[in-house]
Amino acid sequence: MKKLMLFPMLLLCVALIAGCGGPQRPPGFPTLYACVLTFQFADGSPVAGAMVSLRPENTAMDQWSISGVTDSSGVARIFTRSDFAGAPAGSYKILIRQQETFNTGALDEDGQPIIELRSLLNERYGNASTTPLTLEVPSQAVRESFTIER
Repeated sequence: MKKLMLFPMLLLCVALIAGCGGPQRPPGFPTLYACVLTFQFADGSPVAGAMVSLRPENTAMDQWSISGVTDSSGVARIFTRSDFAGAPAGSYKILIRQQETFNTGALDEDGQPIIELRSLLNERYGNASTTPLTLEVPSQAVRESFTIER
């Protein structure tokens, strides 16, 4: 009797495991290549906690969000649509932003402190028309390093 109960439970476990393959790729989703980018300041210190976005020069690729966040070592692993590791092959402008919140010392009309965002990096890195950072992703994994100004 115990053997009879074990078989359906085993089938259920196999079905659950087989169905947990992660998110499905949408139609037309491009092939992705591992993309690891490292950012540091001129003094060699890492750019930690910064949002990195790749802006494709081919506007047909604009439909896919391609981004990552730098870790404490300044390393960003790039993902497409947040779920899929890597970036499609192509030419990109790199946008990098690092911001912090700060209390202005002023109060709003309800008496609450006014909190604003302050950029910690040179603003030109956060704008596609002014960033000097570019990246070419060939049809293979890419690992690049960049030195930026504060």
